[in-house]
Amino acid sequence: MKRLLAFLVGIAAGIGLAMLIGWVLFPLDRQEITPASMRADYQAEYLRLVAAAYQAEGDIAVADLRLRALGASPYTAPLVVLTERWIQEGRSTDLVTPLALLALALEVDSPAMAPYLARSRE
Repeated sequence: MKRLLAFLVGIAAGIGLAMLIGWVLFPLDRQEITPASMRADYQAEYLRLVAAAYQAEGDIAVADLRLRALGASPYTAPLVVLTERWIQEGRSTDLVTPLALLALALEVDSPAMAPYLARSRE
């Protein structure tokens, strides 16, 4: 019984010491991560998710704010560039259509996007 009690006290002391060191003495520095500071591949995924969220929610104001978080000038440029690049790469219609629909809603669609917009209306 004494061995079990000593073992449990040791485990509790170890956890407590680890929490003290990790949370009080040497906490991690928190950094503000924004979409503008992400790598290009993560920004592409961010754009895909913004377009998917717009397709699901239909809230253009929220999509607009999310695109502006990328810090591009004009703020819609990354959307158009990514959409046209994915069209050239032959990406799936399921990936390109939400991007094209968002571009259409923001009035920055291009002729390359037209087939994807026509399919979405069918």
